[in-house]
Amino acid sequence: METDTIIGIHTLIQRNESRYLANKIGEEMVIMDMETGDFITMNAVGAEIWELSEQPVTVESLVEKMLMVYDLSASQCIDDTIGFLQKSTQQKLFSIHNSIAA
Repeated sequence: METDTIIGIHTLIQRNESRYLANKIGEEMVIMDMETGDFITMNAVGAEIWELSEQPVTVESLVEKMLMVYDLSASQCIDDTIGFLQKSTQQKLFSIHNSIAA
């Protein structure tokens, strides 16, 4: 049985450039999975997270940077960012450097 990765505010993430090629088109990011040939499109928020995670970065740092750009509450930003990363890790878009296995 495969374990799920639990992402928290102190989790360290980095985009997975060994598997994905990305190109920004307007405000969106188009990403190609080099293993499957599939394409993924990210909206402006996802593109921002992708760009901010070139080097390992904590979720907390991502949230702080996102709050400077977007007008939303800290709790909503945390929930949305963790939700996005949780879903994205299923596709291996991001590498998790420290987390808790459930």
